[in-house]
Amino acid sequence: MSATDFSRHERKALLGLMLPILATQLAQIGMGTVDTLMSGYVSTRDLAAVAIGTAVWMPVWLFLAGILVALSPLAASMNARANQNGNNQQANDLSNLLTATLFLGLVLGVLSGGLLWLASGFVSWLVDDPVTAQVARDYLLAIAVGFPAVGIFLAYRFFAEALNQAAHVTRIMLTGLVMNIPVNGLFVYGWLGFPELGGVGCGIGSSIVFLGMAIAMAFDTRKHRLPKGFALLQGLMKPHLPHVRSLLKIGVPIGLAIFFEVSLFTAVALFLTDLGPVVVAGHQVALNVSSLTFMIPLSLGMSLTVRVGHFLGRNEPRLAKRAAWLGVRLNLACALFNALLIVLFAAPIASLYSPDHNVVELGAQLLLFAAVFQLSDATQVAAAGALRAYHDTFVVMLITFIAYWPLGMGSGYVLAFQGIPALGIEAAGAQGFWTGLVIGLTGAAVVLTMRLRKVTKASLK
Repeated sequence: MSATDFSRHERKALLGLMLPILATQLAQIGMGTVDTLMSGYVSTRDLAAVAIGTAVWMPVWLFLAGILVALSPLAASMNARANQNGNNQQANDLSNLLTATLFLGLVLGVLSGGLLWLASGFVSWLVDDPVTAQVARDYLLAIAVGFPAVGIFLAYRFFAEALNQAAHVTRIMLTGLVMNIPVNGLFVYGWLGFPELGGVGCGIGSSIVFLGMAIAMAFDTRKHRLPKGFALLQGLMKPHLPHVRSLLKIGVPIGLAIFFEVSLFTAVALFLTDLGPVVVAGHQVALNVSSLTFMIPLSLGMSLTVRVGHFLGRNEPRLAKRAAWLGVRLNLACALFNALLIVLFAAPIASLYSPDHNVVELGAQLLLFAAVFQLSDATQVAAAGALRAYHDTFVVMLITFIAYWPLGMGSGYVLAFQGIPALGIEAAGAQGFWTGLVIGLTGAAVVLTMRLRKVTKASLK
């Protein structure tokens, strides 16, 4: 196959896998949005409580997903070998890998739920209003109950995506998003005679939907991705421990890398509270827009893990290398398009979020910084996605930590509150922090692409 034909074929494969993953990611965000919107129609206190609770449990979800996404490169490689060799034993090994991931997902889901349960006890220390604190606490407790189901759902999800069946996940996730509205309504507003629980009902409804999605994925996997008669329950009770160790070795660094990035943006928001509500609101506008646009490169990065893992599983490192760099270029092209839209429409976009002229003005200014780091963020997430397929996750974790915190947060704090008088640079407030974000993400992009170059080159020897 010529280089041109390969690029054309691989672009089609990457985009075909990316689109359902993107839809799944947006549906995941949509569930949090549904909770926020529905609680807002109860009271401002309920809205604030759900927002606080979501800020606590969402990073835990992302950390859990980061660990379990280790299934993607392992399953993609194993599936490629099984298809290439027609080996039934390898097909059974693939199923055993799933049961190990389900075991890990269930255990980590229980631990995550326990962590949220403990975290709920500290809400009253952080929130002055006792009513808001109580609603946030009970909302977190309700969400915590659903986290074992989250672990199971994520295991099934990444298994399907690794086998190029992401559309199955998307259908179930979109169904869950739609069902979240009436199920929430039963407990939030007391529809059909159910108790009217306000914001707490959002937590109960979401946990029920998590369980429903896990059950739906279990049936879908049994029908489409497991050998007939495979003893899934037996494998779950006695998981293959080498698989569990491999998942943890690859997945824990991924989860930590995701946590470093999420906590960076959370820390910036906390530091900006001292600068007043206008600054916080303007920051939130830019952050929300950039988070939405980031879903495109993130989804392509996740697809890249599967595709590069596919070629590595077939022992075709040259094709794996070409696929990796093709993915980086595609992500950069998407980022350029996103950045152009943001630059052209920064003010109109910011005006959608607030009628306050000062918020709109600051939000539009910060969106220009967001446009710049679209390029860095897309590049680093593509490089990291490809490196996962090579199981090179520990070094990625170290790179991202140094780039996000000492470099990004360190420079952002100095530029925001102190400036650099020796260079004639004054303290810049929110703009200083966003400059730090650009610096940190650019550093990550540069070093991760260098790392990808080294790893892909070494794989050819």
